[in-house]
Amino acid sequence: MIYDVAIIGAGPAGLLCARNAARRGLSVALIDSHEDPGVKLAVAGGGKGNITNRILAENRYVGEDTSILRSALKAFSCDDALELMRELGLPWEERDFGQIFGLKPASFMAERLALQCDDAGVDFFLGHSAKNVTPPDAEGSESGPAFGRSGPKKHFTLFSGQEKVTARQIVIAAGSPACPQLGANDQLLRLAASWGHETIPFRPVLVPLVMPENWPLSGLEGISLNVRLGLKGSTGLTWPDPEGIRSLLFTHRGVSGPAVLVASCWWKPGMELVIDFLPELPMLDLLGEKESGKLIVRNLLARRLPARLADTLCPEDLARRKVAELGKKDRLRLADIVHRFTALPAGTEGLRRAEAAAGGIALSALTRRLESRHVPGLYFCGEIVDITGLLGGYNIHWAFASGAMVAKGLKKGE
Repeated sequence: MIYDVAIIGAGPAGLLCARNAARRGLSVALIDSHEDPGVKLAVAGGGKGNITNRILAENRYVGEDTSILRSALKAFSCDDALELMRELGLPWEERDFGQIFGLKPASFMAERLALQCDDAGVDFFLGHSAKNVTPPDAEGSESGPAFGRSGPKKHFTLFSGQEKVTARQIVIAAGSPACPQLGANDQLLRLAASWGHETIPFRPVLVPLVMPENWPLSGLEGISLNVRLGLKGSTGLTWPDPEGIRSLLFTHRGVSGPAVLVASCWWKPGMELVIDFLPELPMLDLLGEKESGKLIVRNLLARRLPARLADTLCPEDLARRKVAELGKKDRLRLADIVHRFTALPAGTEGLRRAEAAAGGIALSALTRRLESRHVPGLYFCGEIVDITGLLGGYNIHWAFASGAMVAKGLKKGE
């Protein structure tokens, strides 16, 4: 059998692409290395599945070129994602920052999408990675001497275990190497590079940051508070998170929490982390309040910050002095410590702890329909494309949006 399309990867992008293509009447083969479809989807959002967000915009994503998002998010909106949830019979709730979570385990979504694929006639090839993927007109051919004739190879071929799959088109929806403990890797990105596609190396994002053992705020593990995070590099200081204020958590190895996971989407080695511990209250205004004058500096800070953090932040030469005794220079120094505390991370917790990976197929290598400019009939969708969302359901939404976009562009064989 020659399929209209073979889709490699049964995550959210591959499942929705397969379902939609099959519903259009295309013959579809869906290949995945796991025995069960949607393994990474099943653990998303702590197993609940943060599936979309009310605030869908280009500035919620990172990548060298994110312009395609405007049309992709318009074609598959938050309402479309919620309609998908209704069709799957899955209840949901809205939380802070516009996040939409399922009220049942995310594994239900994976299972029900797979059932819809099955109902639409998708053929599953599970339990084996796609191997020996070759494009049309590659060297060698199924119509070569072993088949009693010669001629150019007209279709894509691959192997799932011992089974050969032949298709007119291929969609690579294989994700990224984040969560290697679930079998994730970058093999298909390297294959795409060998076929002439420009690629951006994957790097862990939505990941905790590791600090040097002797950094000034070590020993504060367990403390959590709302902060604003900036990044300081060769181009200066930026405050990239569009939400501004999120929670930070001190860990035994460094810092984590939503604020840090989002900042990690932009952080690169050599960049300093800048922390504003009182993002909604200017320290100079606090120092200038009449009732603050009689307080010692340490106690003033402890009223606004966790006590252990206040003790660590407060300079020894100021800690026991009354606020009223501070001159302009000391007030500015204290404000700078509170609003511009700077530290240089040693690295991240790596792909094993990352919720996603930035990088992948460069958009310059793809058309607006996510078809390869180098290999006609080859498409990419989901996390393997160089578009990565911030914390809040943006990555699953991009998987759905890009999978739906590719499904619309696939052609039925004659």
